Amino acid sequence: MRDNLVPEAPRLSVLVVAYQSRAFLETCIGSVIAHTSAPIEILVIDNGTDGGGAAVTQRFAEVRAIASEGNIGFGAGNNRLAAAARAPYLLLLNPDTRVEDDAIDRLLAFAGSRPDAVAWGGRTVSPAGHPDSGNHIVIPTLGALARLVLGDRSGMRAGGLADDAREPAPVDVLCGGFMMIRTDVWRAFGGFDETFFLYSEEVDLFVRLKAAGHVVLATPDSAIVHDVGSGEALSPTRTFYRTVGQMQFARKHWRGSSATVAAALIWTAAAQRFAYGLALGWRKPRAAAMRRAYEPIALRPSRWWLGYDSPGSDPRGLNEGMH
Repeated sequence: MRDNLVPEAPRLSVLVVAYQSRAFLETCIGSVIAHTSAPIEILVIDNGTDGGGAAVTQRFAEVRAIASEGNIGFGAGNNRLAAAARAPYLLLLNPDTRVEDDAIDRLLAFAGSRPDAVAWGGRTVSPAGHPDSGNHIVIPTLGALARLVLGDRSGMRAGGLADDAREPAPVDVLCGGFMMIRTDVWRAFGGFDETFFLYSEEVDLFVRLKAAGHVVLATPDSAIVHDVGSGEALSPTRTFYRTVGQMQFARKHWRGSSATVAAALIWTAAAQRFAYGLALGWRKPRAAAMRRAYEPIALRPSRWWLGYDSPGSDPRGLNEGMH
């Protein structure tokens, strides 16, 4: 066991929710251990059935497994891990990430230098080294959704570090796959709202933190590799449940007809992408993938229109890793 992995007095609790991610999980945990010198504990809960959680605890004696409750969702899984955590800081980490260059130590040092904030993040990049567009998430607005329909994505890119940023900056939302937060703040706010089974749970949490006046920061000095969607960024299932999560957020936070308007805008944007895929999929592989990803959203809106209250939106039977 590494000397820095001291469950009795960790400075940081690393939380990993696994779901059908055995192919990635051991690499993720191994990279945390190899590239972190601060005293940490690593907690894993396995929501899936591929044996990834058991395999990683057998390989790494440092990992503390939390009993699986089946496919309870990303938000609920992190809540279970956080309840068992012993450190003053929590780091939520996706199993399809890889830590390099002492990224966790750097993030801890940044948090220590900026105690005015309650949550801190870094960057995520693709395996090829390209910036991850989902690294930081903008708090959605109807205006941004409307501009997206018109082809303007600028409203969806605000709220994060610029690709060429050299200094830390405030951000709207930290991606749930790489975010550090004070444990006491997490518990005071109840962690993730478990009605968000998958996607947008972090948006909901940071909206609540912002409403309470809390500061959230990100630094370009800490970066990890993220294989977005476990290598399936345009997976139809991933795209579908991302849409369900968006609607769950809209119905919780937007009053009156605003949620209905949001659904109409989301459907229009999805229909545009589906049509693009139909038109060009025969000669462009990405367009074909886009057609497959957006077909369920464009053709069966009743399955996502009411968020997780929609008929057919129950995700407990999912059989692929999505984070």
